[in-house]
Amino acid sequence: MSDKANLGPSPSSGPTLRPTISSGDSHNWTELLYFLNNTLPECQIELSDDVRRVALFVLYLAIFVMGLVENFLVIWVNWRRAGQAGLLNFYVLHMAFADLGIVLSLPVWMLEVTLDYTWLWGDFSCRFIHYFYFVNMYSSIFFLVCLSIDRYVTLTGTSASWQRRQHQVRRVVCASVWVLSAILPLPEVVHIRLMGTLEPVCLFLAPFETHDKWILAVTLSASIFGFLLPFFLIAIFNVLTAWRLHQTEQPESRRHSLLVGAYVVVFVVCWLPYHLTLLLLTLNATHITLHCYLVNVLYFFYDIADCFSMLHCVVNPILYNFLSQSFRGRLMSAVVHYLPKVQARAGRHASSSSSSTQHSIIIIKEGAQPTAAGPQPPSLNVQAPETSPVSTVPFLTAS
Repeated sequence: MSDKANLGPSPSSGPTLRPTISSGDSHNWTELLYFLNNTLPECQIELSDDVRRVALFVLYLAIFVMGLVENFLVIWVNWRRAGQAGLLNFYVLHMAFADLGIVLSLPVWMLEVTLDYTWLWGDFSCRFIHYFYFVNMYSSIFFLVCLSIDRYVTLTGTSASWQRRQHQVRRVVCASVWVLSAILPLPEVVHIRLMGTLEPVCLFLAPFETHDKWILAVTLSASIFGFLLPFFLIAIFNVLTAWRLHQTEQPESRRHSLLVGAYVVVFVVCWLPYHLTLLLLTLNATHITLHCYLVNVLYFFYDIADCFSMLHCVVNPILYNFLSQSFRGRLMSAVVHYLPKVQARAGRHASSSSSSTQHSIIIIKEGAQPTAAGPQPPSLNVQAPETSPVSTVPFLTAS
């Protein structure tokens, strides 16, 4: 995400600073490595690297399995109704693709941890995989921002012009998010390279003369665009949404407001430890001097905080999809649709069997709309009662 390679092993910029030095290299790598390695003070704390590697491997594996299943289901269910994309479905679908991209890169980081941060996939993959990870990471965060803004704008915007143009606006916004996410990682990726021969490592190596400036610039860029600015927008618009929901005085408005607050809390819990650790280590290497024991602890837990930030790939599908009764209903309908025996039995007994009638009622209740209802007019995907002026739970999650 930023200058991770210079701060120790990490999934996004990889390995420790132990490359084999090439005598013909244009950079003064000996001085550079001496400078970087001496940013870590001499006092030591007994922290087991083996324990850290095992913990990282287990975390990566758990996130990979859960994230792969959850995001695949989200894409599958929402893709089936792509032509009826409503308030959240369009952004949720794109966010699921971004989270799935992050999840698909995890096997590389798992193997890198197992191999003690040795990179075995060549120079091209050294840059491409990191770039692929960065693009999807920024996209996932930016789509969270889009969801927060779109929820509030749609809740308060009643003009006919917005109703006509909202789907077109969302398509333009999604395209812009992918373009911006493809541009932001370029200053870092162009300086990532493969070093060493016997034990090759993938490192961020800027020109030696301006190396500390590059570290600070890339770290600040990641912190601003990857956390501070998104957090500010997510917090502001979710608070405004919760306040607007509270004004409706509906019976479940309190629970819905808590759900909106959970969006903000989860974002902070996932990303704040990583960005705080990264910023402290970067400043310690360039501008300030931290206590040596604190620096050792930060270096030790840096990779764990980095891995922990990827939990958003697991939590996002739950918060924005699986908590929605409408999504669960559509998921059930999709599963039933691909079960030939159940589908045939339901067709044979549709007119006479009370059990199949009860089953179809459950599907309708869960999904809010039966598939036999025919084409529906554009709506905000609000599944609230007809007398309710403002949407509720399906408004806050994918519907």
